[in-house]
This record gives sequence, structure tokens and C-alpha cells, in this order.
Amino acid sequence: MLGNLPKKRPAVRSPRRSGAQAKVEAQAGAERPRRSASKPQAPPPPPRAPERDAGEPERSHGVDLEEVARSGIAIAGGAASLGLRIAGRAAAALRDAVERR
Repeated sequence: MLGNLPKKRPAVRSPRRSGAQAKVEAQAGAERPRRSASKPQAPPPPPRAPERDAGEPERSHGVDLEEVARSGIAIAGGAASLGLRIAGRAAAALRDAVERR
């Protein structure tokens, strides 16, 4: 199945895909209503930033990144300690099983 693939990709888009894309664009262009060029639309206003209380200090992205890093370290530490506890219990269970024989 993969034995007859070309060694490198062609630099142009396949004619079948180009033709299908042209048909889709032509249909979409025919369905859209034409706008008059005499009345240009103004761009939408930029989104407003949420207003903050005067007592709330500005937080930088560095502080947020540091909080995420600290919480990630705390989660990893908790997972490691849990893993060590489970491994210790497994070792104790193996030791007890061997001693009983």
C-alpha cells in the first residue's frame, strides 16, 4: 500500500482538491448577499478590561506562573510520597509472606 508513494511532496496542490475548493468558494460567493461599497463598516470596539477595585493590586503574569509552578510541585511531591508509602507497604507484605514460610 505504501510502496508507490512519491519520495517528496509535490509543490502544488492536487488539481482535484483545487477544483473542489473553487466550487465551494463559488457556491459560498453566490449565496452571500453583496454589500455596497459606499458604506464601509467600522471595526468593532476593542473589548473592555474588567474594572478592578482600588484596593486590589495589579498582579503580574510572573506571579501567576509562580503559583502554578508551586502547585504543580506540591502535587508531584504528594504523588511521590503516596507512591513511596504504597511501595513500603508492598515490601512489608512481601517480607511477611516470606517469613511465614
